[in-house]
Amino acid sequence: MQKKKIIALSVLAAVLASASLLLYKNSHLLYIAGEYLGVSCKRVSVEKTEPENLVDFTLEELEQRENTAFNQSLMLVNNRHMLMQGFVPDVSEYKKTGVFMNSCMQKAYGELSAAVTEKTESRLYVSSDLRSYEEQQEVFAQTPDVAIQPGASEHQTGLALDVYVKNFAGEGFIKSEAGRFVNSESWRYGFIIRYPSFGKEKTEITFEPWHIRYVGEPHAKIIYNNHITLEEYIQSLEKNIWYKSEDCLISRQELSEDGRLKLPRDYSEAVISPDNTGCLLSPYTDFCRASASDNSKTKFK
Repeated sequence: MQKKKIIALSVLAAVLASASLLLYKNSHLLYIAGEYLGVSCKRVSVEKTEPENLVDFTLEELEQRENTAFNQSLMLVNNRHMLMQGFVPDVSEYKKTGVFMNSCMQKAYGELSAAVTEKTESRLYVSSDLRSYEEQQEVFAQTPDVAIQPGASEHQTGLALDVYVKNFAGEGFIKSEAGRFVNSESWRYGFIIRYPSFGKEKTEITFEPWHIRYVGEPHAKIIYNNHITLEEYIQSLEKNIWYKSEDCLISRQELSEDGRLKLPRDYSEAVISPDNTGCLLSPYTDFCRASASDNSKTKFK
């Protein structure tokens, strides 16, 4: 009997040792499981509110204000909300690298890239940036089972980048320390993992740990920490209703018939973007998403 116990314990020890070695070699699988479950998320409150001192602004008035910017950061692009073929993204070259990205994300990407190097001692590279309609059409023709059809790809907006570090690209990106840092911390710089491990039902795209998407603040913080996709975030905001999240107000508005938006009278800073849910791509005519401060010391984004 004693001999049988010794044999059983030996077998158990061997199994545990093998399991430990397997987990060590595949630690990224534990990380992916944790991200799937949202173990690192700290829920951010987003509550309906009724701001005081809301006034109507014409788009012309907003364009003249130094504290107000229009960009494309919150455009929802997928098979249901496609870009029109004539869409023109606001892009520019990033630090003479040959990488073209949406102008609104240049500073944020630089900060994310620097953080990756500082925290992981790896340099972040871009394997795919802006694509024209024609380029996306060519990619789709070559790999229709993998690529997204023209008009449905975020790469056409310049808001999405496929990133990697040396020896770790594509699905292997998540196996690197840098890949895990990007997946867990990029929200601090205004980015999200556009196609998260838990989001296929909403995005219709399988997990792509290498595909980052700029949405800006406070939206990235809300999306990551509330464990939702961009689709769910936009759908959660009712039209012409105001929401408060920490020191920001958020509003998804339709323009009035005479082209006006409601904003707090004394907002300190505003960033207004189309969300592409109406397939009208101009920030002056489409639904606008904005967030705002409720006092002069905080930001309106």
